[in-house]
Amino acid sequence: MNSLEDWQAFSDLVHKTMTKLGRFSEISLAESFFTNSESTEVTIRNSQIFTQNKRVDSGVGFRIAVPHNRVGFACTNIVNERTILEAAQQALGIAKASAELGNFCMPFKRKVPSVKGLCDPRIIEARVEDAVDVAERAINAAEGFDKRVIAKDGRVIFTSQRVGIENNQGVDLEEQRTEAVVYLGGGGEQEGEVTSSCYDIQFSRTIDLTPEAVGESAAQQVTQMFNPKPVKSFQGTVIFAPQAVSYQIVEVLIDALQGSNVLSGKSAWSDKAGQNVAQDSLTLIDDASLPHGVGARSFDDEGSASQKTMIVDKGNLQSFLHNATSAEAMGSENTGNASRSIQGFDLADMIIGQGYRTTPAIAPANLTVHPGNKSQEEFISETSKGVLVTSMAGFPQAGSGMISAQLSQAFFIEGGEVKHPMKGGMISGVVFDWLQTISGIGDDPKQFQNCTVPSIRVEDAKIVGASRG
Repeated sequence: MNSLEDWQAFSDLVHKTMTKLGRFSEISLAESFFTNSESTEVTIRNSQIFTQNKRVDSGVGFRIAVPHNRVGFACTNIVNERTILEAAQQALGIAKASAELGNFCMPFKRKVPSVKGLCDPRIIEARVEDAVDVAERAINAAEGFDKRVIAKDGRVIFTSQRVGIENNQGVDLEEQRTEAVVYLGGGGEQEGEVTSSCYDIQFSRTIDLTPEAVGESAAQQVTQMFNPKPVKSFQGTVIFAPQAVSYQIVEVLIDALQGSNVLSGKSAWSDKAGQNVAQDSLTLIDDASLPHGVGARSFDDEGSASQKTMIVDKGNLQSFLHNATSAEAMGSENTGNASRSIQGFDLADMIIGQGYRTTPAIAPANLTVHPGNKSQEEFISETSKGVLVTSMAGFPQAGSGMISAQLSQAFFIEGGEVKHPMKGGMISGVVFDWLQTISGIGDDPKQFQNCTVPSIRVEDAKIVGASRG
C-alpha cells in the first residue's frame, strides 16, 4: 500500500463495511480502526550495519457491541472486501457470545485539533541508504570519540503510518504520521576490563536526527564507566537522570494514572484525587496536541479529540488518564488517552504499535514533567553522599510502585563530587515515597517515546551496595 490511492481504496472498503453493519438492528455500537504502516530499518551489531527491507503492514480491527454492552473484537490483515466483511461479522458473533462489559461506550463526533508537525514527507520517501547513512554517522561519532569504545548494537528506523477510525457515533477521522529514531548502545574495553553497555536514543517526528550527538553521548557514558568500585549500603540522596526516570519511574506513574486501574482499585492513587501526591516542585501534564511531539496526534485510538491534560499541579493530583469507557464509568472528562500501541522491548513494534490487532488500552501521549532550574551538575555539587543513577534494570511492582532495581549505570557521589562509577549495587524503594522526598527537578528534559522528563533528585533513598567491607 505505497500510495494515497491505495490507502483511499482501503478506506473505502472499510467505510463500505461499516455501512453494511448499520443495517444490523442488533448492533448498538460499531467501530473500525484501520492502519497502514511502513518502516525502513537498519541494525547495528559490533560496528557493522545490517540492512533490512521495508516492513509493511495493513489491516483493520472491528469492535462491535450488542445490547447489554456485550462486546466483540476481530481483525484482519487481508485487505479485500470479503475478508474485511468477514472480520466485522466475526466481531459481531463474538459480541453475541460475550459477557456484559459495564459502562462500555464509544466517543461521539467532536472537533479535533489541527496538530502541527506530525508528518515529514522526507521520511515517507526515505530509502534504506538514508538509514545506513544515519547509522554510519552514529558509529563513527561513538568510536571516534575514544578508541576504547565499540558500537555494540543500534537501530535506525524511519516509520510512516496512516491511521483511520470510524464509528456509528459520527466519528470518521484519518491522519498520517511519521517518526524517526536512532539508538546506539556502546561498550568499552581497556586492559582486559569490559564496561557495561551504555546507550543513547533520539526520537523525532522529522528526518532531522543528530546521530553524531547520540554516538558521542553513548561513548562519553562508556568512558565514564571504567574502573568501577563497589560501595557499602547506605541511605541518602539519589539523582535520577532522564533515562532512569523515563523507564521505571514513568511506568509506575502511568500505572497509577490509568482510569481503568483507578476503577478496579489497582491504582495506588485511586482515592487521591485532589490530594497531595508529591512535593510541590512536581508538575506533570500530558499533551497529545504538542506540536512535533513524538506521541502527539489529533485524535486518540478511539477517535476522541487530543488535548492537554493537567495531571499533577504543584504536587496535587488533578486528573487521571481516560478513554471513553473509563471516563463514562467515573463520570469524568474523556482525556483522549485511548492507545493501541504495544508495550514491550522491540523498538520497531513499540513505535508502530499493534494498531488494528488489538483493542485500546489507556496510555499517555506526551507525559511531561515540568523542568526545574538546576543542572545535574548543581545537584551533584549539593550532594554530601548519594548516587547518580543513569540506568537501572528491573521491573516495578504493579500497583504498589515498589522498585528493586539493579544499578546498571550509576556513580557514587561524596562531598559534592562524583568519586567513581559503581560496581554492582541496587536501589530499593517505593516510587510514591520518593515523590514525597523530591528535593529538585532538573533543567535537562529529554524526549522519549511517550514522555519528556528531566533529572529528578530525591532524598532518603535506600542504596544496597555490593561491598561487604
